[in-house]
Amino acid sequence: MKNNNFLKIATFSFLTLVASCREELSTTEKINDISIQESSVKNGRLYFPNKESLQFAYDKVKNADDEAIAKYIDSKNIISLRPVVTKDNEKLVNDKLQTRISYLKTNKRFMATKNASARIANDEEIADDIDDLEEIVGDDAYSAFLNQQAEIQVADEIYKYTDVGLFIVPEDNYQELGNYLAVRNISDDLLYPTDESVKENFIGSQPANQRISVDTNIDYFNARIAPIDPDSGGGGGGGTYYPPVVDPNQQMVNFINGLQNCSPTNGLFDGIFGDSDICKDQYESRYRVKTKAYNYNYYLVYNLGVKVKHQYKGWTGIWRKENCDELRLGVIGSQFSYDYSSYFQYPQTQYNITTIYNNNSRLMFDATTYWSQNGLNITGYSTQGFPKILQDDIVIEQFSNNQYINQAIQAGNKALTADKLNHQFWNYVIPTLGTWWQNLGKPTPSANNITYMYKAPNYGKILIQKTFYKSAYNDDKLEKSFDWGFQVGFNLDPSTGNISPTTGQGLHKPQEFRVLMYGIAKRNGQWHGSKINTINN
Repeated sequence: MKNNNFLKIATFSFLTLVASCREELSTTEKINDISIQESSVKNGRLYFPNKESLQFAYDKVKNADDEAIAKYIDSKNIISLRPVVTKDNEKLVNDKLQTRISYLKTNKRFMATKNASARIANDEEIADDIDDLEEIVGDDAYSAFLNQQAEIQVADEIYKYTDVGLFIVPEDNYQELGNYLAVRNISDDLLYPTDESVKENFIGSQPANQRISVDTNIDYFNARIAPIDPDSGGGGGGGTYYPPVVDPNQQMVNFINGLQNCSPTNGLFDGIFGDSDICKDQYESRYRVKTKAYNYNYYLVYNLGVKVKHQYKGWTGIWRKENCDELRLGVIGSQFSYDYSSYFQYPQTQYNITTIYNNNSRLMFDATTYWSQNGLNITGYSTQGFPKILQDDIVIEQFSNNQYINQAIQAGNKALTADKLNHQFWNYVIPTLGTWWQNLGKPTPSANNITYMYKAPNYGKILIQKTFYKSAYNDDKLEKSFDWGFQVGFNLDPSTGNISPTTGQGLHKPQEFRVLMYGIAKRNGQWHGSKINTINN
């Protein structure tokens, strides 16, 4: 095959992946001829004139440090659902906490709940309850965007997050939503729960991942992940292999490998807005290490990633970040997928094309020169414009050629698919990559910060496996967002491969998130932290 055929196939295959990822927005005043405007406050809610303005603001702060998020929110003077607390704004947050408690006293439905009076009489208890809201709205930046009633307004619609899902109502019909929730005994404030039987009956009667109408002026959405039916072929993944952590410091190796798995499991109707796996190692009364793996879907925005934070419980009773001696965030393995079967025809090819991106170079192979010295090497090739999900130390893009992975996909067996992909990654891709690097006269690369993309055109699937490692000294947070976006899709011209953004349902969000990771912090010479394992879920 000629080299230019390589380029046509690879370029087209790459462009299809671009549709799955939302690039960070530029700082121009217009995006797709839509005016980007600063947020304002309307009736105690953060207000955006359009979804693009919300996305622009969210992109700027989603991975920012706590000071930047707090500065943005504090300038709006709203009472956040989960406030971001720093040393500088503790008094302001405490003042808002008192205002929030005063508001709760006027909420008859809240005051009718068990122990309501005792709860609001204890600031620290309410602060702990607010901290626990992370289990429902876990994204730190987005939960700060929401007001105390978990609401935000975009254009003329108010979005209200509850423990049974998201309700959307026109601004002029907001009172109708309050009546709707009261009649059905659904909580109107996340600080008191909906009765479990009411919750189960309501959520169980609604479809997942669809915006539907539930009343004349009221829409509804949830991102609940349906539990696996044991009779549907969803299980059977077997014992998944992951290598032990390697570190020059043997004491460090022993500590990380000796961490017990914290395997958060979602109940039947937990994870109403996607995956949110959280582990907390509270090693002293006012110090803790919080480790998170998440795949949030709040309809307006989504975010997939991992995080570790070292925190201190200040005088307000609310946890805030606190520097420690050293932080480490390690993803031994994470997997997720994108489903394109219902969107557009994924390009078919008879060639088992493999492409490796590294250090401004692109190596390409077909079935006859697969991982051999004869692969096409293109130097001076930048991945700067690639989707964020493909900006890694080493990216390996491969068209499907593994019958076991393909058979598992075809059978709809997600656990087995994950197991076979993991086997391919650790037992074949990583060792072969090391051999190839040696052939090029390079040292064998570490298995950190590698993205493996397995494309199965016949089944409309893109499978992703990632590793990640980062450390920092005298810091309080490490985070990695793998993918994020909001409700803007893409059109793709199959004749040219050109893409163009459009509002609609084109954007495909990551699914089937699984992770084995650790987050640890060192303070006063001692390490603390957790290991999260959702691989076999």
